[in-house]
Amino acid sequence: MRKAGIKLKKKELIGFLLCSAILILGMTVCGTPAWAEAVPRPAGPALVKIEPAQPGPGEGKAAVSPETEKSGPVASEEKSYPVTVPVEGRPDVVEFRDDKDGFRVYVPGELTMYPVGVNPVAVLRGENTETGLRLAIDASAIDNNGPLMPFQVDEFRNDFIRMVKSSVKDSANDKKISLCKEEDINGQKAIHVVSSTLTTDGKQRLVRDEYVFVTQNRMFVVMYMMYEKTYPRYNGQIPEWMQSVRIEQVWKKIRIRDTSFETEVPASCINLKDPTELEKSMEIYGNESIMIGLVASPKEPYGFMPASLSGLTAQEKEAVLEGLCRKLAADTKDAATGYRGVFTEVNGAVCVKATYEVNGSRNESYTFVKDGNVIELGFVFKGEQETAVRPVIQHTVGKLKL
Repeated sequence: MRKAGIKLKKKELIGFLLCSAILILGMTVCGTPAWAEAVPRPAGPALVKIEPAQPGPGEGKAAVSPETEKSGPVASEEKSYPVTVPVEGRPDVVEFRDDKDGFRVYVPGELTMYPVGVNPVAVLRGENTETGLRLAIDASAIDNNGPLMPFQVDEFRNDFIRMVKSSVKDSANDKKISLCKEEDINGQKAIHVVSSTLTTDGKQRLVRDEYVFVTQNRMFVVMYMMYEKTYPRYNGQIPEWMQSVRIEQVWKKIRIRDTSFETEVPASCINLKDPTELEKSMEIYGNESIMIGLVASPKEPYGFMPASLSGLTAQEKEAVLEGLCRKLAADTKDAATGYRGVFTEVNGAVCVKATYEVNGSRNESYTFVKDGNVIELGFVFKGEQETAVRPVIQHTVGKLKL
């Protein structure tokens, strides 16, 4: 986990918070409003990878060049649209699904969805051209420094709220904040901000009702935008839509180098492999709840192991279990207690599933034999984490490929 404290870059965060006229005024390029490409994106924490926002109308730069306007739309790559599905019994909404980032939420069915374009964090852009309601959803990944620890996520939320409140004095378009607080949204902590700014001509105010979700490895922003006169029509519905939010586990693959042995672990896990062991055929990952190891060893140290674990007699199985128990005792200097091993089958391959404890931590391992190698997939966790980590163990075991 990242151990350094989080320092928010004030200028970046204010750039994220300021609402410009690009959210309302918009030219259309290849069927997509310029605002859909140019909407501000989260750039608050230094740990989020963000590309510079594209300029749009109201920012002093044209969304398209005069030459493009004269010649018409230019050819573009294949368009990618947000994925939405109907909600049974709710004709007023559809469910937006971003399976890559593990994010789902109900959004108004009245919106026309636009291609997400080249914006690297944009996952949804939608608009009701009759009422002026617009919706932007962004998903940003944590950078290569690794996932946040839980206390760092809390620190970020607190710093974010402070920065939002202090951004008013730096506003050039009469920004006003009517709401800024942390809320519980369907079991997820979110920062809820309602703000308004003047349009560039100074004649109307634009309202932005947004929810910011921060996890250990993802940041999500759901932002509704409209003219102030339109807000009373939607301000009661937006909280109801937002209560459908679901943030699911995101996974990443790990593979032992120069082998085909691989599986998936939570994206919040970091590499715990000792730098002095880079040459060893192992991968070790972990987060605050669980440690996961995938190890491939030559069969020689396992002299008691047969060439295959399939088709063994009861006596041969007993010899394997006794051998594994003896090796565990030697490896842990007799610290392991309560060893219990059973033969089972995982993804079509016979293995030994073992459970035991070492120094108060629970251990669960799956041992296979293949092509002269002994492959072990192991998990270490505290007993009180059993309920939380069981789905992780089931997923990681189920995704194991030999």
